[in-house]
Amino acid sequence: MNEGAVAGKQGLGELIRIRPYMQFMLSKMVSRFGDSIDSIAYSWMVYILTGSKVLMGTLLAVNFLPNIVFGLFAGALVDRLSPKKVIVMTNTGRGVMVGLTALLFALGQLEVWHLFVFTVLNSLLECFTSPAEVSSVPRLLPQSMLLSGNAMTSSATRLAELAGLAAAGALIATVGIAWTIWIDAALFALSAILMSRVDYPEWMSPRAVSSGAKSLISEMAEAFHFLRKHALLFVSSVLFAWVNFCLMPFNVLRTPYVMETLQAGAWGLSLLSGLLVGGIVLGGLWMSQQGTRYRKSVLVITGIVMLGCGYAMTALPAYMTSFQLPTAGVFCLLMGLGIPLATTPLVSYLMEVTPGHMLGRVSALQSMLVLSVSPLGSLLSGVLADWFSMPILFIVFGVLLGLSAILLLTSKSFRREM
Repeated sequence: MNEGAVAGKQGLGELIRIRPYMQFMLSKMVSRFGDSIDSIAYSWMVYILTGSKVLMGTLLAVNFLPNIVFGLFAGALVDRLSPKKVIVMTNTGRGVMVGLTALLFALGQLEVWHLFVFTVLNSLLECFTSPAEVSSVPRLLPQSMLLSGNAMTSSATRLAELAGLAAAGALIATVGIAWTIWIDAALFALSAILMSRVDYPEWMSPRAVSSGAKSLISEMAEAFHFLRKHALLFVSSVLFAWVNFCLMPFNVLRTPYVMETLQAGAWGLSLLSGLLVGGIVLGGLWMSQQGTRYRKSVLVITGIVMLGCGYAMTALPAYMTSFQLPTAGVFCLLMGLGIPLATTPLVSYLMEVTPGHMLGRVSALQSMLVLSVSPLGSLLSGVLADWFSMPILFIVFGVLLGLSAILLLTSKSFRREM
């Protein structure tokens, strides 16, 4: 306990002194700021163009497919490359894709098939970005600071996301959707420039000499064998696949929920998303300072319960006659508070037990497992929304999400190892 307390006190002050890590985090904050603006503008654009909940669910499902199909290959390739160069190249590519979307929309030439193409291409680039970012953190921070570092990174990037969500409504209302998406493209370019200036410490993989002789197939198989040996990593992957599946109705239907149930516009969507992210920021800040005082298993279970309860209660405003938006906002805040508690300990555990030269492919494999059922959840959400009201869906899936915490409580290995 004393050792954990010391680590918790060291966290924030020590992290700020590590310049490469702070540069890395600044680059992530810039790209996340743009992402959050785009998330509002893009969903608004899709709903305006199509007005179809099923199509919105289908697009979100397509967004997950490249990661599921190519994620492990991308992770294995990232282990052979410089993560810094990978992030610079993918952020540049994503800026180009977003810019083309804005151009076509501004010219009135954007069609539904364009949305699918750009969604697939952006998702393919993200397949490389995510494992490169995960493998970067242990190179920039000592192992004793991973929990605090991951929590701080989560808080900082979510704070940038919160600022972006707050700006999104104003930008759409003042300069329009096209210019809002143009701004996102410029932010990706800026993020790439900032990332190019990060000074990575010297890193020599234990298998650097022999890696050229090994095939990517054998390296991907290595990731499967590693995950099989570490049962807790596999269990946590299955758990969060279920969590992602349960959250799909909220992710897919958030825009029509705001417009139809809450009777609010783009500002309402920004507010709701902003409070969700605000909860993540607060939860992450608490984790960076106090998280080391508690067992990871306690944090994960508590976070899942908070997430499930907040999710189910977002249905309440549908049965109210006033204060609907503020009430929904409170429960979105609760959901946000639970997310870093549930996820940060598992990310840190992955970094602690995985050898550095395998981190890209192992994290990509875990991401593939976590996202494996998300396309089904996205498609199902759009279809179910035509049969059931959105509040009923939020209650059912929120309760199902919360019940997964009971399964964790019954797992002795989870409580013991975490």
